[in-house]
Amino acid sequence: MPGQLRRLRGWTGRCTTQRMSSSYRSRYLVSRPCCADPCAQAGEACSFQVAWAINPHMQIGAVQTRLAARQHGAFVRELERAGAAVDAIPFVHGAFDSVFSKDNAVLVARDHGGIEALLARPRHAERQIEQEARAASLASLGVRIAGTSDEPLEGGDIVMQPAGGGDFVGHGFRSSRGAAHDLEAFLDRAVTGLELCDPRLYHLDMVLSVLDDGTALVCEDALTEAAFRRLVAHPAITSILRVPLREALAFGVNLVQVGKTIVWGADAPATTRALTARGYRVRKVALDQFHLGGGSAACLVSRVHRQVAADGGSRASAPASTAA
Repeated sequence: MPGQLRRLRGWTGRCTTQRMSSSYRSRYLVSRPCCADPCAQAGEACSFQVAWAINPHMQIGAVQTRLAARQHGAFVRELERAGAAVDAIPFVHGAFDSVFSKDNAVLVARDHGGIEALLARPRHAERQIEQEARAASLASLGVRIAGTSDEPLEGGDIVMQPAGGGDFVGHGFRSSRGAAHDLEAFLDRAVTGLELCDPRLYHLDMVLSVLDDGTALVCEDALTEAAFRRLVAHPAITSILRVPLREALAFGVNLVQVGKTIVWGADAPATTRALTARGYRVRKVALDQFHLGGGSAACLVSRVHRQVAADGGSRASAPASTAA
């Protein structure tokens, strides 16, 4: 695989390409936004673009591929400046949404020192074509493939508190309600299902982000009443930061946390003020080319999560509700 991971046209990230380390720091996996140069199958299928419409945000033919590559490189560099370690896998030729690497698998660093993956089962055929290549790329990085979800499951519907105290899976548009059982079996701990209700916010990571300290950024309007109550009552959630619907639709929940730094592509002034007031450094990176495909910062990375015991990391304190 290292021979396949050459510098890409317009892509200037500095990702590593060796075997992934399971040592804990903020560690992420990204997909390159275009094929290696030269590509044996050179053509329009070599780069991220919007060639179909499987979510309400997609604008067919609108992406400027070179600009998208530059934005992706700047995003990776911002993550690295914040202290994250970033590994890269190849773009899947002709599978344009493969740049949204979070959707392909859930990655967990196990106590024995290795990294394991549960492969997703995407709902749409346009995403299913990525999975064989993704499994091969992960394996070549030293990741053990533990299996594939039996139920429809997409990584964008999985939100895990980095400290390991709370794991959530969204259902209603892409992933099925039963996917929580597959995720529980892989993680060996309880998973909380949350039902989505706004098709414009079709993945849970567009609706909910849980920070290291247990703060939940959430767009209440995009969850059913029962799901929101379940979230608020979860022992891992220490506080609720409500994100307005207009900001969630601008990808104002879809973020990456690296320590006290928040990296995103959102125009979300109310949420930015709320995060800054809590001591976070908010770094906005232009990701508008990826918004044209229905994804943003969180969609572009697959975090390597830590293995946590079934009873570890939970908090008994009642959450305090705040609004952005």
